[in-house]
Amino acid sequence: MSTGSDASSHPVGGTQGDPARLPRPALALFDLDGTLLHETEWLPGARTVLDLLTAAGVPIAFCSGRTLASLKVLVEDLPEIGHLAGNGGTLIEARGPQGWRPLASHGLDADTVAATLDWTQSRGLETWMFTRTEWIVSQESETVVWDASVTGSRYRVGGLDEVTDVVKMAVVPHDDAQRALAYELPISGVEVARAHPRILDLVPTSALRFKGAEAIVADLGVAWADVWAAGDGQNDLGMLGATGVSFLMPPLRVADLSPEGRGAGVRVEADDLSVVVEHLERALAAS
Repeated sequence: MSTGSDASSHPVGGTQGDPARLPRPALALFDLDGTLLHETEWLPGARTVLDLLTAAGVPIAFCSGRTLASLKVLVEDLPEIGHLAGNGGTLIEARGPQGWRPLASHGLDADTVAATLDWTQSRGLETWMFTRTEWIVSQESETVVWDASVTGSRYRVGGLDEVTDVVKMAVVPHDDAQRALAYELPISGVEVARAHPRILDLVPTSALRFKGAEAIVADLGVAWADVWAAGDGQNDLGMLGATGVSFLMPPLRVADLSPEGRGAGVRVEADDLSVVVEHLERALAAS
């Protein structure tokens, strides 16, 4: 079942709530691509944000559409990242003295996978599948090669109808008509959400709700009202609408949130990470 079209700009104010009264973050949740990273490079201000939070002892989590395996490689030299929600929030783990431990997972049942695959392939949509351990594609397309080079994820070319234990699927629209078509997916329990300008994720409804952040919040025992988050994709909207403070990076706007999400806390439209740095410095200084 589609969640709608791509999130886009709306003529609304840049801030909802009172940014002068920000709670000290008890946890910081970040999307990666388009928020902290551009392909393989940290965006300006990203390391400053992470350093400020680390110095203040604030737990940090990455919630991303990237595979969990590639996220673990990314944070090998970032011990301050204590939680990961990968594969669009379908696989969530916490880091401890003995390594990574699973917290929660979301998946798609076999009948749902088969119905979704039949629908996407019958309409000529390039389709990918993700299990707990693998990324499987039917052909080595240009977008597959590009994504692997950017994220460091490894893929396998194989028959999609033979794949089991699927946690997420994705489609790659090759033009505007295919993009609009993908949003018409009529399968119950599957949500279509923009994960990247080139890729649409097909994730379980339960995973899209908070992009896996609910397991992280529960593991740390913090209140949603004390959590900060930042993201730029349609698949970030549930997470951004649940936290006490959220930063909506372009192209997201406050009006893209649900009415409940807009009114639940402070919502800031941030053109870049300098806005996050400014608000974070102010909140930490006041605490």
